Amino acid sequence: MKNLINSSLIISVFGLSFVSCDKIEEPIKPEILIDTTLFSTGNWVDYVSPTFGENTNTNRNLILEDYTGHDCPNCPTAAIVAKDIEDANSERVFVVSIHAGKGGNDGFQKTKSDCGTASNPHDKLCHDFRTNEGTDYGIKFADYGFVGNPYGNISRYTFSDFMFQYHTAWAEKVDELLLANDLKINIQAKSNYYDESKGGFLHVESQSLKDLSGNYNIVTYVVQNHIEEWQNVSSTYVEDYDHHNVFLGCVDNEAWGQTIFSNASSGDKVETVYSYKLPTGISKEEIHFISYVYDVDTYEIIQVIKFTF
Repeated sequence: MKNLINSSLIISVFGLSFVSCDKIEEPIKPEILIDTTLFSTGNWVDYVSPTFGENTNTNRNLILEDYTGHDCPNCPTAAIVAKDIEDANSERVFVVSIHAGKGGNDGFQKTKSDCGTASNPHDKLCHDFRTNEGTDYGIKFADYGFVGNPYGNISRYTFSDFMFQYHTAWAEKVDELLLANDLKINIQAKSNYYDESKGGFLHVESQSLKDLSGNYNIVTYVVQNHIEEWQNVSSTYVEDYDHHNVFLGCVDNEAWGQTIFSNASSGDKVETVYSYKLPTGISKEEIHFISYVYDVDTYEIIQVIKFTF
């Protein structure tokens, strides 16, 4: 049996009081199970957690969630826009491509029914990009302006009553939030990786910079940098299309994360620890992690960072 321990939130400055589940719309997992067997260089008691220094960051970073599908003919145009925005703001804007449709509909995301047969010798549209978490987001955000693919959001901020925007508006909305630079929470991360177990541990420290009312959750995405697979490009199927920053799911399989702040005071800090083992056939150089803290009431992502093993 694997040696598992519960990784409770490590409170650096204050005692965190968890709110009851009936006050949070999404089910929140109160603890993360840590697979201690990933520590392959000795006994678990010898594991040394990294320490964090002062977080001197002064910028609010943004996440651009591009909701896409491999059989969506207009999605590659949106992907180019997203990549251009990311390249122009490489330290502050992080793109994640989520293969999900409105309300959980997977018309543009589903795989062909004849995969692995002679009628589909090149396995066109046979890679399954869908995730359980992506489906959850598609269902939830159908009520927040997500009307179909390709649509996306900028840190789930609501502009003029709409959280989701068509790709032609993304650059303008990104510039608006970058200029405002409203930083309420800082995040920093460190990790330890072990070649023998093909996994390791992620340590994420969140710090409230202001007095905040309400509840704030942390979520960590696993993102694959590139996947070359089929894509419908303007109704022409391209076999070796470069799918950029593909969402593989959440580290702990929890779409809505867990509560770290409840009515936080300025200076409050929380450290969240995850364990993660690489999927078969994927190296640590092929993925990165996206951690963010969001407001449970509005779903707005307050701060986000990108890091690797």
